[in-house]
Amino acid sequence: MRQRASVTVLVSIVTFAIALLMLFPILWTFLTGLKSETDALSIPPVFWFVPSLDKYIYAFQQGEFLSFFYNTVVIVGCAIAGSFALGLPAAYVLAFFPGRRADSMLFFALSTRFMPGVAVIVPISIVYSRLHLIDTRLGLILMHITLGIPMVMWLMRRYFSEIPKEIIESVMLEGASHARIFWRIVLPLSIPGLVTTGFLVMIMAWNEFFFAVNLAGRSAATLPVFMASFLTTEGQTWAQMSAAATLAILPIFVAGLIASRGLVSGLTNGASH
Repeated sequence: MRQRASVTVLVSIVTFAIALLMLFPILWTFLTGLKSETDALSIPPVFWFVPSLDKYIYAFQQGEFLSFFYNTVVIVGCAIAGSFALGLPAAYVLAFFPGRRADSMLFFALSTRFMPGVAVIVPISIVYSRLHLIDTRLGLILMHITLGIPMVMWLMRRYFSEIPKEIIESVMLEGASHARIFWRIVLPLSIPGLVTTGFLVMIMAWNEFFFAVNLAGRSAATLPVFMASFLTTEGQTWAQMSAAATLAILPIFVAGLIASRGLVSGLTNGASH
C-alpha cells in the first residue's frame, strides 16, 4: 500500500510539473502584460514588480482590440460552420460509401494543405481583387473554409468509420434516407469527434496570419494581424503586446476548458486509429 501511495504521489508531482511547464509561457505572457515596458525589457527578468492593468485597459480602450476581436470571432465562427457544412457530408460518403478512389480523393484534399501559402498568394490575390474580396470578412471566411474542409474530411472520416456499418445498413433497409441517417444517427454518435475537430479548426483559423495579413486591411484584419502592429520602427512594445496576446488567446483557453471532456474523449478515440 505504501509503495502504491508513493507511486501515486510521484505520478502526481510529475504530472503537475509537466502541466506547469506547459502553462509557463502563458503565465509569463500574462505577467509581462502587468509590467511596465522598462520592467518587461529588463535583463535579467524582473520577478518582483508593481502589477498594473494599464496595458490590458489600453488594449480595450485605445488599442482597437475589440474591432479585431469581432472580426476574428465572425470569421472563425463562419469558417467552422462552412467547413462542417461541406466537409461532414464528404466524410460521411468516404466513411460508408468509399468507392475505389476514396483514399486518392482524401489525399488530394489533404495535399492542398501541403502547399505553402506563398506559392499561391499571387493568383489568389488577383482573383480576390477582381471579385472585390480584398479586405472583406467574406474573403477570409472563404479562405479559412478552404483550409478547414480537408481537416474536417480527414478527421471525421476516421470517427465515422468507428460507427458499426451494420447500424447504417439496418436503418437503410428500413427505408431511411441518407439525410436522416446522417442527422439522426451518425452525427449524434460522433459528438466527441465533432468537438475535437471543431476545436482544431478553430485554433487553425484563429491563429492564421499569412492570408490574413495579405488579403485583409484595416476593415477585416484579425487578431494575429493586430499583434503584428506592435512591431514598430521604434522597437517592440513587449508589455503591451503581451497584454494583447493574453486577451487574444483567452477565448481559445476558455473554449478548451469548456470542451475538455469532449476533447479528451475525441483525441483518445482518434489515437486508437
